[in-house]
Amino acid sequence: MITSRLMARYVPLARFHGSRFGISMVGSAAIIGTVAGCATTPRLPVEATAYRIEVNLDPATHRIIGETTMNLVRTDSERLEADVPVAVELLLHPDLRITHVSAAGLEVEHRRAGPTGDHRMAGGFAPRSHLVVMTDPPDALTITVGYEGKLFQDVAAGEKQGEIHNVSMRAHIGEDGVYLGGGYWYPDLLLGEDAVPRLADYTVLADPIDGMELVAGAQRDLQEAEVTGQHVWRSPYPLDGMVIAGGAHDVHEQEHNGTTIRLHLRPSQAAHADGLFDAVKRYLDRYEPLIGKYPAKEFTIVDNFFSSGFAFPTFTLLSSAVIGMGERSQTAHGYIDHEVLHCWWGNGIHVDPEDGNWCEAIASYGANYYGHILDGSESEARRKRRNYAHFLSRLKPEKDKPLGTFSRKDGCGRGIAYNKGAAVFHMLARKMGQDNFWSAMGRLTREFVGRYASWEDIRTVCEQESGQELDMFFRQWIRSGGAPELTIESARYDASTQTLTVAISQDEPAFDLDVPIRVTHASGSTDMEVTLNAPSDEFAIPVEFIPRTVEVDPDYHIFRRVPANDIIPTTATTRSGDTLATILPPGDVHEQYTELRTIFESSFEKKEQKAEAPDKVDEDVLRSNSILILGNGVRDPVVAKFLEDIGLTVRWGDNGFEFDGTRYTDPGDAILCSMVHPDQDPGGITILFANSDEAIPKAFTVPFYDRSLVIFKDGKAMHRHDFEPRHAVAVEP
Repeated sequence: MITSRLMARYVPLARFHGSRFGISMVGSAAIIGTVAGCATTPRLPVEATAYRIEVNLDPATHRIIGETTMNLVRTDSERLEADVPVAVELLLHPDLRITHVSAAGLEVEHRRAGPTGDHRMAGGFAPRSHLVVMTDPPDALTITVGYEGKLFQDVAAGEKQGEIHNVSMRAHIGEDGVYLGGGYWYPDLLLGEDAVPRLADYTVLADPIDGMELVAGAQRDLQEAEVTGQHVWRSPYPLDGMVIAGGAHDVHEQEHNGTTIRLHLRPSQAAHADGLFDAVKRYLDRYEPLIGKYPAKEFTIVDNFFSSGFAFPTFTLLSSAVIGMGERSQTAHGYIDHEVLHCWWGNGIHVDPEDGNWCEAIASYGANYYGHILDGSESEARRKRRNYAHFLSRLKPEKDKPLGTFSRKDGCGRGIAYNKGAAVFHMLARKMGQDNFWSAMGRLTREFVGRYASWEDIRTVCEQESGQELDMFFRQWIRSGGAPELTIESARYDASTQTLTVAISQDEPAFDLDVPIRVTHASGSTDMEVTLNAPSDEFAIPVEFIPRTVEVDPDYHIFRRVPANDIIPTTATTRSGDTLATILPPGDVHEQYTELRTIFESSFEKKEQKAEAPDKVDEDVLRSNSILILGNGVRDPVVAKFLEDIGLTVRWGDNGFEFDGTRYTDPGDAILCSMVHPDQDPGGITILFANSDEAIPKAFTVPFYDRSLVIFKDGKAMHRHDFEPRHAVAVEP
């Protein structure tokens, strides 16, 4: 995941040389001051070309003392009236106060203005507005602002069970860690509603903190650091914002093909260092040949004190829980590889604020999906494509918004951005040709690192590399919502002409589709493709064999809706129901079961939740709700009979369970199983059972298993299975 200006506004900082807390004067101005109100004072249209930010942080007291120097230039050519005041409006965190302001070498008076409701962020947070009012300002101006205050945030208040992104985090300084991100922890220009922020160079300086290591979204300047005795970072290319993060870490460092890789880990995490180094090297080696040289000189993984997988220029934050997953997070796609790719897409090439956020879609394609292709695992790649389609098929119609609206007001959600986004890029690569697609991504890197790029820019480079006209593709898959549902209406074979005639329909509005079909025959199967651009069509296909069955898009190369009874059940199926009943085990309930119950209940309103002890369960409760069954709740006679009646293929014995002819009786064995609820649409049934308390999987990981059934041994997933129906239409003679 990337945190960008689309999610939280940052001020661009500057490449600036000068003495500590110094001023660079460009032109001159008569400064009146910073004042509250001044609603009638015209705003001077300016943008920042360079920032220099310098901070002293005290985790014990949560305090920050900072000074930011902004090099500003006017963005209009209108002649100003002599001696008529104009204002530059700045935003700053409401818990920070300005201590001094200077411009053109003159100190000016200042006082705080009111909150800026128009820039309200998640949780009701709004920065405070400050005005710097002046007469006769030059076209280029340098303003220096000193400020101080306490930055404290209740980290736990923003944590959500089952999620790894605490997006409510803004600005926090504490002994638990430092995160200065999108909370206006230094002055930012207030821009017009439709203004596109200028990308800028910057320099960041921070005083060392005993017992804590810091990292910023830039590259270290060791030469200036030696001179100043501070941490110093400079932008590797123009950026749209800045973040500083840190914690009580040990620093591990290795070089790899010209890139410095660092790990900021807690001492207890040292055992994971080798695996993390290997992962970063593997992903740099994997993606550089496809999309171009890594756009900076260093990359750092930083253990974070809150739930996060946030990527910034040159580093990514990973939560302690993810790092603690060890080999799984190092090798499973969608973790480190996803964040590494954001160094190109989203942080190297910036998302155009005037268009939707495309970077999560392409990073999900490149890592979460295409990683399996690069591994040579077509079966896993197919499973991802299938799950993307099944995700859409579970989505409520009002949530099915265009992919191109992600991060826009009232735009689509993260599920569309990640799942549909990856599927759309897969279809685009198939249409262009895979080699042409990666050539286009290489061109994108060469032409847009340090620049904004939009969906239209992506379309342009894809057209340049493929020689195809892609406007229709982008209009139907990115600028529009929805997806087709494909049905084989009939399949007939004429032996006299050796012709297979297949009638295929889709719902309206009709999409322009290249539809794969699979035909089975005595010697196996043959894959074909037909073009469908109408609500229905009939295709006459010459064949040299006697066809038996026809199946439409069996490998899910098209992002499409499927009927409810074709969707594989997962934990998401159960959480999509209207109401939830949790069947608790008898006696004391283990903390992992309790936590999982909380995770599931977070998908429902309070009035939609209920919990039942086994001795109180009746069949009506089981029939009328989505069901979460925990531990020995499965052994209750009413529950056991209900599960047998609906066809659950797992069996429970006195000392374990059995699936697919194999008995699991070891104390370290556990099972997670989900199935469609026969009486609830939408709705499902999820069971988590372990042979011992020690074998119960970590609850926070459970929602991330997009499988129908997972069997664990000693907490590690050992066997996976999906209850996937397949539907082939018999060919009529």
